[in-house]
Formats: sequence, structure tokens, C-alpha cells
Amino acid sequence: MLWHAAPGMAAACVALAVMQATAITVAMVASGQLVESVSAAVRAGVGSAAAGESWMWLMVTVVVWVAAPVAGALSRGVEEVTSARYLAAYYDLVADTGVRPHSVAHLEDPTGAQQMESAVDASRDWLFLSGIGGTWGALSNRLNGVGALIVVSMWQWWVGPVLVGCWLLLSRAVARWRSAVFDDMIGETGLGRRRASYLQGVLGGRAAAKEIRLFGLGGWLLDGFVAICRETMAIVSSRRLRGVGGTLPPLVVLLVVNAGAFAVLAADAAAGQISTGVLVAAVQGILGLAAFGSQGDAETGLGRTASSVAAVAAFRAQLGLTFLPAPVREESRGAAAGVDSANVGSAGVVELRDVTFGYPGADGPVLAHLDLTIPAGQSVAVVGVNGVGKSTIVKLLCGLWSPQGGEVRIDGLDPSVDPQARRRISVIFQEFVRFGLSARANVEAGAGWSRVDDLDRLAVDAGADPVVAGLDDGWDTVLSAEFTGGTDLSGGQWQRIALARALAAVRAGAGILVLDEPTAALDVRAEVALFESLLRLRSGLTTILVSHRLSSVRHAERIVVVGPSGSGGARVVEDGTHDDLVAARGDYARLFELQASRFAAASGVA
Repeated sequence: MLWHAAPGMAAACVALAVMQATAITVAMVASGQLVESVSAAVRAGVGSAAAGESWMWLMVTVVVWVAAPVAGALSRGVEEVTSARYLAAYYDLVADTGVRPHSVAHLEDPTGAQQMESAVDASRDWLFLSGIGGTWGALSNRLNGVGALIVVSMWQWWVGPVLVGCWLLLSRAVARWRSAVFDDMIGETGLGRRRASYLQGVLGGRAAAKEIRLFGLGGWLLDGFVAICRETMAIVSSRRLRGVGGTLPPLVVLLVVNAGAFAVLAADAAAGQISTGVLVAAVQGILGLAAFGSQGDAETGLGRTASSVAAVAAFRAQLGLTFLPAPVREESRGAAAGVDSANVGSAGVVELRDVTFGYPGADGPVLAHLDLTIPAGQSVAVVGVNGVGKSTIVKLLCGLWSPQGGEVRIDGLDPSVDPQARRRISVIFQEFVRFGLSARANVEAGAGWSRVDDLDRLAVDAGADPVVAGLDDGWDTVLSAEFTGGTDLSGGQWQRIALARALAAVRAGAGILVLDEPTAALDVRAEVALFESLLRLRSGLTTILVSHRLSSVRHAERIVVVGPSGSGGARVVEDGTHDDLVAARGDYARLFELQASRFAAASGVA
């Protein structure tokens, strides 16, 4: 990741770490020689050769002790730039993981959603951020340890390796404990953390503020938050306490061996077997070997960063993605994407052949052996009871899921693997995105945020021109009251903006327009008005209207009824015009009459 994000800066950080460690190693030796030469000069007198040697070692000691912090200061400056680039690369990695697979299976799966949320949350964690820069602190300390090992070996060759082994054993034990800590943060206890974070967000957010106050839910939510935190942290604390026990034996061994090393050094000095300079340098070297042990916050942060990046890498491998993002991204809609102008204005062909599909973990398939062909330019309504699988059909058409059996084709192409097929379909989903951006951006999103030249004409076609005219800053008004100068829209107004967005996609080459029950929150009259305006704009389009309100789609050229089949999943059970299906006296006729009688009763019509 470092080499990918900032190769030149990473190389500079390595060079500065080597420079700093070299300066500290030379300082150990030079300080020892300085003490020894000063002692010799005191014995020999001021004008002796030993006095001149003392001045030389003094200069060397001063230079290297100044060089070490200077290299450290330069390193910290370069680290800031390197960390910024690394963080940007990590953001790209996480974003690519979220959007690279066209299928949304990994986002709708609870485990995948948790992994994505953990990856995003990691970048906000101070440990993760400190761990990026901590890489160089850990490297510099390890190199200092190598220098200390060389210095100790100048006294006794065997003492250094023994102490290094003890420090590494302790470091490994601490690393195992730290690894368990971070595994808890992104592992099974992550679900509890997500729940606690959700409740915390509900308590402090604006979305549920009215209901919390009206129904007195604050205490209940807070109690739930506290209970989940306690339950989760009880598991974490138990594991951490068990892990700490594994660090005690190597710690005891290290203390004993260090005491033995100092005892041998003292004995050699007392017996006159080593000089004062070697004694001073060896003491510093023994203390410096602690660099092979745990590095505190620097190593803790580095562990957090490495653990998080490793989790993202493993998740990408599960999705069939390479670790680093591929440079080529899927093209957006519109002229910027190079859409062939010959496709613009041409209606698309939809084919579902013997399609069987079920969601992971479900008891059975949602769709079973479903066949549906929609020729170019036809307006089709897909109706059925709630939960029968209508929205699932739309997801398959968009390539967001792949069927377990059968084929889905848009103009003969598979939308799950072919970007060109996906660019031929425009959808207003049941829960479409309401971007907290300008009205212009909300509409141009349909064209991949490419510029749409005639926004006003588009607004008229979608019936959104009164909405835009009522905005303080027109197209530049932010459609969210969370931002200064922004405003909220009503449900009906958002429907018109969403329709304009869908039509922008049509301008960019889409030949199939789908409304997947986006008007479920509106009354019948508003839904009928929206559908009728859509049908008036269907020239050069294949239109698919998905609704459970039969009165809203009666003017479609063709109505397809989706219902349960004997094999457990849904399929097409009726197909025809409104008049044909009413005359057939089947499921459609019964549902239509039932809904019509309810509306008549509600309006007081006998």
C-alpha cells in the first residue's frame, strides 16, 4: 500500500530512518570513546595527545546527537505527506470495494455490510491514522535495535543475540494479544458495535428526534445502547485478560536475562577486562535492545492499520477483486462515456428466460422459471401483491443480482456483466436516493453527472418545472435542510426530480425506463398522474411500471401479473391488456375489483 500510494516518499522515509538509526548507533560508540579519552586526558594532562582525541570525540558526539533529531524532524515532515497519500489510497480502496462489483450482494449481506462498515470506520480511528505514520517510527526503532546489537557485540558477541531473542519473545506475545484486540474490533463483536453505533446515531440524529420526544423513547434507546455496550465489552474484556496472561512468562524471562547481562558487564568492568568506553557503550547498547520489543503506541497504531487493511484485502479477495484497485473504471452514462449517439432515442428489448432466483439464506426461490419478453417501445405494467418479487425482477434487469437459473438480457446483452447493457436501463427505485446536493446535481446524476444542456426542457417533461421555479436559487438550490440555504421537498416534488433524473439517463442513451413503485408513499391520484405523464413520454422508450395499485397502470399497453407458482417461486400468471384481464375473471380481475371497491367506499361512492 505504501509503495502504491507514495513510492518516492516511502523511500525517503526509509532513508531518513536509516540515517537516524546510524546516527544513534555512532553516538553510543562516540560517547563511550569520549568518556574514555577524557579520563585518559585527565591522567596525562592538558597538552597530551589524549586531550586532542577528547576534542575529536566530543565533536563526533555532538554532530551525531544533532543529526539524529534533525533526521527525525525531517522524517516527520515527509511522514505527514506520505500519510496523507496513504489515507487517500485507502479511501480509494474502500470506495472501490463498495462500488466495483456491480452486484449489490456483498452490500445487502449482513456480513458484507459489517465488513464494509468496519473498513469505513477504521479510517476515522485515531489508531489507524497514527499507525500510518507509526510505520516509520517502528522501522526506526528496529534499526536502532540493530545498531545496539552491533555495539553490544563489541563487548560480548553472545549477549546481544540472547537478549534480542528474549525481547522478540515478549514482542511476539504482546503482538498476539494486540492481534486479538483488533480481531475483536472487526470480528464477531463488530455486530454489537454496529448495533450500539446505530442506537447512538438514532439518539443524536434528527431523523427520529420527533418520535423519540413524542413517545418518550429516549430512556429505552439509551438503556439498549448501554446493554449492548456492556455485553460486547464483557466479551472483549474477557478475551483481553486471557491474552495478557500469555505475556507474563516471557516478561519474567527477559527481566532475569537482562539482570544477568548487567551482572556480567559489571564483573568484566570490575576485573578490568573492558575499558571505560566499552562499558559506557555496552550499557547504552543493552538498553537499546529494547527496540526489538513492543513499540508502544507506534506499534499499536501500526497493528490497527495493518489489521484493517488486511481485512479489506481479504474481503476483496472474496469478491474476486485484486488487492489494489484496477486503474480502469466503468464508464458513466452520457457523452463523456462515449455512448453511441445512434442508441439515443432507441427503445430497448427486455428478455427474461426461465429465470429462477432466490436470496442467500432464504427458505426458497423468489422467482421460479419466470419467462417475460418485452419488445422495443412497449409500455408494460408489472403488478402483483406485495412481496411477490416485482422489485426482484427490476434488480435482475439492472444486473444488481444474477439469477441462479435462466438468463436475463437487455438488447441481447447480460446486464450483470456488460456495462453497455446496464447503460440501456434507467430506473426510479422504490427508495430512490435523495442527494443532499443541488437540484441540478440530483438530475444530472442520471447522466453520470455529465452536463445536461437543456435542464429546463427536461424539467417540463418530468413535470418538475414548478418545483424548480419555487426554489430560491433555482437549479443551484441544495435539496436538504441540513445545509445552510438548503430546502426540503415534499414526497411528490421529489418524485418529479427523480423522474427528471431518470429522463436524464434516457438522454444519455437509456432505452428502457422503469418505475419500481417509487410512488408507494403517495396517494392514488398522484401516482396515476405520474404514471400517465410517463406514458406520454414513452416515444422511443420501452417503459415498465411496477405497482401494486392496479388502477394506476390500467392505461399501459400490456399488464403482466406476477404470482406464486407451484414450484414455490413467482412467475407470470396472467398477461394481457386491462380489458382482457378483467374479462378473463382471473387474479387480476379479483384484485382490481377489490381495490376499486375500497376506493369507492373511502370516497363515499355507493
